[in-house]
Amino acid sequence: MLVTAVIALLALRNTRSVARQKATLDLIEKRESTEHYRSLSRNFFDLQKGPGFMHLVDPVEKDKAARKAVFDYLNHYEIVSIGIRQDILDEKIYRAWMEGAFVRDWNAAAEFIQRERWKIDEDGNWSYRDSIYENYMHVACKWSPDAIKLDESFSDHPSQPEGYGDDKLPDPTDDIELKN
Repeated sequence: MLVTAVIALLALRNTRSVARQKATLDLIEKRESTEHYRSLSRNFFDLQKGPGFMHLVDPVEKDKAARKAVFDYLNHYEIVSIGIRQDILDEKIYRAWMEGAFVRDWNAAAEFIQRERWKIDEDGNWSYRDSIYENYMHVACKWSPDAIKLDESFSDHPSQPEGYGDDKLPDPTDDIELKN
């Protein structure tokens, strides 16, 4: 009876591990092969090598699509990071494939993300929202001592609202706690 239970637990653990590995490989394959993700990557890389991201804080009309693409790109990394932290994706496989780009892209966007974390409330007071891309930062900092760690002291709040994205964010309404 005990042997059967141990075998069943081992089989369950192995099945879960294989499913996590398959999900990770499927995610990597989708990112590498679909035109949507390839386009997001090109856009991000072009901005990184060119004008950077700060002009997207308050974009002119022609840059609004680039701003959305940057957020889509960063959101992908945030979703991956949540999957890793929740043990839904296989960290070892994803890290082996993406560690360099993952940390490089975090560092490239860190100043932009920091600016997006500062929001103004109805009273005109600035508040710092460290929840914006917090999972992405957590994983990047875990993987590399060179990853930029953002917090409220990294930079002062802006001197004045600049437009896009300076609206007050809603308060979090859930108690979701992620694994460390």
